[in-house]
Amino acid sequence: MGNTRRRRVAVLASLGLVSFAFTAVPAIGPASAAPPGHAHASPHLKHAQPLRVNELLDGRDEDNGAPEPTISALCQSFLGAPNPYANPAPNVDAIVGDSIVQVGSQAGCAAAQNETTVAVDPANPRHLVAGANDYRLFNSREARNDSYGFAYTSLDGGATWTNVALPHLTFQTGATGALSDMDAAGDPAIAFGRNNTVYYANIAFSRLNDGSAITVNVSHDGGFTWSEPTILALDGADANGNPVPTDFFNDKEWVGVDQNSGAAYVSWTRFGPSGSPIVVTKSIDGGTTWSAPTSVTPAFTPGGVTPFDQGSFPLVGSDGAVYIAYEGAVCQTLACDQATDHDAVIVAKSTNGGASFASREVSADFDFPFNADVGSPTLTGENFRINSYPSMAIDRTNNRLYVTWADDRNGSYDSSGQSTKTNGDVFVATSGNGVQWQAPVRLGSSADEVFPAVAAYNGRVAVSTYTRSFDTGGIGLDVVMNGATGIGNIKKSPTVRVTTQTSNPQVQFVTVGAVSGQVLQGAFIGDYTSIAMGSDLVAHPVWTDFRGNPTLTGSTPNQEVYSASMPVR
Repeated sequence: MGNTRRRRVAVLASLGLVSFAFTAVPAIGPASAAPPGHAHASPHLKHAQPLRVNELLDGRDEDNGAPEPTISALCQSFLGAPNPYANPAPNVDAIVGDSIVQVGSQAGCAAAQNETTVAVDPANPRHLVAGANDYRLFNSREARNDSYGFAYTSLDGGATWTNVALPHLTFQTGATGALSDMDAAGDPAIAFGRNNTVYYANIAFSRLNDGSAITVNVSHDGGFTWSEPTILALDGADANGNPVPTDFFNDKEWVGVDQNSGAAYVSWTRFGPSGSPIVVTKSIDGGTTWSAPTSVTPAFTPGGVTPFDQGSFPLVGSDGAVYIAYEGAVCQTLACDQATDHDAVIVAKSTNGGASFASREVSADFDFPFNADVGSPTLTGENFRINSYPSMAIDRTNNRLYVTWADDRNGSYDSSGQSTKTNGDVFVATSGNGVQWQAPVRLGSSADEVFPAVAAYNGRVAVSTYTRSFDTGGIGLDVVMNGATGIGNIKKSPTVRVTTQTSNPQVQFVTVGAVSGQVLQGAFIGDYTSIAMGSDLVAHPVWTDFRGNPTLTGSTPNQEVYSASMPVR
C-alpha cells in the first residue's frame, strides 16, 4: 500500500513464484503525498475491469515471458567453479534431492526454494514440518520450472529433513478437474492440528488465464504422506479446469488450528472489483469439508478499516478465540486521500468460532518506498520486493499474543517525500486478549531489517529477521534472532547472529527494470520467513538462504531453505 501502482499490482503481491517483472501502469486512483516519517495513504482499487493475473507478466524476463537469451542469473556465473561459501554448519540445508534447471536464465543452477513456513508438533518439540515455494519440478506446458508445494519434515529437531511433494496441486503433477488449469502453487502455510495431523495450505493459479484457487492438503502421519488437495475457493476455472471469466483472484492465505477442538481456519485475501478484503473459512472434520467464506474485514465506516487488506495470519487461542492479523488501510473515506489516512497492522478477534470478527488497530505501519523499476517496494540497493505484513504467534501456555512486522518509519526522505535511504526496523507488540495492545517495541540496528517472524512458548518469545548489518556493502543478508522471557526483555536481549556467513540475495530470479531497462539480479527471495518454538524452548528459524549447499561437489550458490536450532533462555 502507499502507491497507486502498487495497488494495481497487489493482485500479485504474494505470487513471486518466479521472477516477476511488473509492467509500469498508470495511476488508477488518488494518492496523497506522505511527508517523511508519516504513513502512506492507500488508494483503493478503482479499475473498472478485473485485472488479468498475467497482464503484468508479459515478456519482460526469460522466466515469465518471451525468451530473452541474453539474460543470465548470477548463479550461472559460478558454473564450473567452486562454491565460494564455507560449510554452513550448524545451519542446516533442508533441501534433499534438488534438481538442476534445464532451461531459462537459471539453466545449470540448482532449483530455487523460497518463502518459508514451519510448524512444531505440540506433542513433540523435535518434530517439525516446514514448507516453501519449491521450483524443482518442470512444467511442460510452460516449458520451464515453476513453483510447487513441498513439505520438509524432521523428527530430530531440524538436524535432518525429508522432502516430499504434495500430490496433484497443478498441471505438472497430474492434477485433474479444476486444478488441471493451474501451473503454479505457492504461499505455503503449515499448521499442526491434533494427533499428528498437519495442514498445508497453498494458492494455486494459472499462468495462462485468470484461474486461482485456495487449497489444503492434510497429513495424518506428521508430514510424511499427504491427502489429495481440497479446494476451499476457486475462481477463473470451472470444475473441469476450463478457464471462465472472473472478477476475483485469491491470494496470500495462511492456516491456524484450534488444538482443543481440532477446528482449522484458513484466511486469505480476495481481490475483486471493490477491493481486497480478508475472508476466512473453517473445517471441523479434519479438512475434509470447509465452510463458505465469511468476511474478516469489517464494513467500512469513515475513519475505519477499509477493504484494502493483505497478508492475513490466523491463530487460535486455548480458549477457542480466533485471531487474524493483517495489514490494512485506515482511512477517512474509501479514496484514502486524507492526511490522517494510514496503513496499519490490524488484529481481528472472533469469540464465536469465526462467525464474526471485531478488528482493532495494533499500530500504524510505514510502508517501504516504491521502486518503479521493480514495480514494488524494495530496500535501497536491493531488487527483491518487500512488504510490511505481520507475523503472529500465540503462547498457548498463557494465551499471550505477539505480532511483529518491519516498516520504514525511520528511513531517510527528502523534502518532497522521496526515499533517500531505507532503514527497515522490526517492531513487536503484545496483548493478553487481542483487544488491548501494548505499544510496539523496536528491535533491529541502523541497517535494514525485513521479513521478521515470531514464536512464543511458556513465557519465552523469539523474533528472527533478515538484516543487512553484517555487510558493509549493504547487499548481503544474514538472519538474526532476539529471544527472551517476555516482550519487556526482548529489546534488552542480545541480537544473536543465526547465519554463519553473509550471502548474496541477488543470486537467482533475474529481470529487466521497467524504467531503467537494465538487468536486475535477485528480483524475488520470497515474501516472508518463519520460526517455530516448542516445549523444549528451542526456536527454529527457517529462511531462504543464498549459499546453495557448499558441501556438495559442483554446487553453485542458489536459493535454498535453511534452518537452525536456537535455545531461548
